[in-house]
Amino acid sequence: MIFVDDESKPVINGTGSEDYFLGSWDFGGRDGAQPFGHAQYGAPLIVNAERTGGRYCCYRFHGDNPVTFERYLKHTMEHGHANDRADNFFSCAYWYQASPFTDFPALAPVEARTPVVKPS
Repeated sequence: MIFVDDESKPVINGTGSEDYFLGSWDFGGRDGAQPFGHAQYGAPLIVNAERTGGRYCCYRFHGDNPVTFERYLKHTMEHGHANDRADNFFSCAYWYQASPFTDFPALAPVEARTPVVKPS
């Protein structure tokens, strides 16, 4: 879901990560997943698809379909049906703005921004 300028309701409600990264049908399935890469989206790294410990590296640029916002943007990703999977998602976001602005809050220390994966 993507929330734009209103944190109470999403303006875009998707169908899951494989569709968001344009690799529907689970990127080719457990035994048929094939890495792919295009200018605006891709999954160039797929290791052990749909298996415990499997890894995907996916990207999606919105150059051809920008998500514009004025003051608030939140992008969430479903973790399985009803968010019942314990997958780890890491992300990075970039935005462009028309004029310089310097009144952003200070970033937290690196240690506070680094994910800690705890064994189960």
